Amino acid sequence: MIGEKKESEAGSGTLPELRGTVRAKRSQVSFAGPAVSFLILFLMFLLMLPTTVFLFLAMLPTLVSMFADNRQEGGHKHKYKWLCIGGMNVAGALPFLFGMWFGDNSLDAAVGLFMQPSTVIVAYGAAGIGWVFYRCIPLLVLHFLELADQRKVITLKERQKKLIEKWGAEIAAVSSEFKK
Repeated sequence: MIGEKKESEAGSGTLPELRGTVRAKRSQVSFAGPAVSFLILFLMFLLMLPTTVFLFLAMLPTLVSMFADNRQEGGHKHKYKWLCIGGMNVAGALPFLFGMWFGDNSLDAAVGLFMQPSTVIVAYGAAGIGWVFYRCIPLLVLHFLELADQRKVITLKERQKKLIEKWGAEIAAVSSEFKK
């Protein structure tokens, strides 16, 4: 029975062989995704050239933050800065993009629209607000978590006092012995 089990395991392939086949399948599949994505993006670039040019110019703060964010914690790269900046940057650029789509949708209009000071101020100002969110929101969350923890400690101390009143001071002495 043991010999049969070893023969069946040997016939099914070893772990390194299986890993090799999985990697080979992943490399075959992984080429199709980026190739199709690149083809779609290239076609969109050609078909929607005014929109692409305007978005490239308006989204420069997002691109800069995406490449400049090199923070690494715990062995993993966490790049959240560009998401905060990018979300607000898109929100600032979108009204002007809608105006271009429903108005003059040409390459000259896209560059002209971006060269207006109000467009630059709103799009880049919104990106600046995204950067402020990135810097301030984690500190606010940390502050509120600290307040909640302090409140929890106060609540536990009050419950401990009530237990000592109910059960006596011996309970506190026993609990300190267990800590050691």
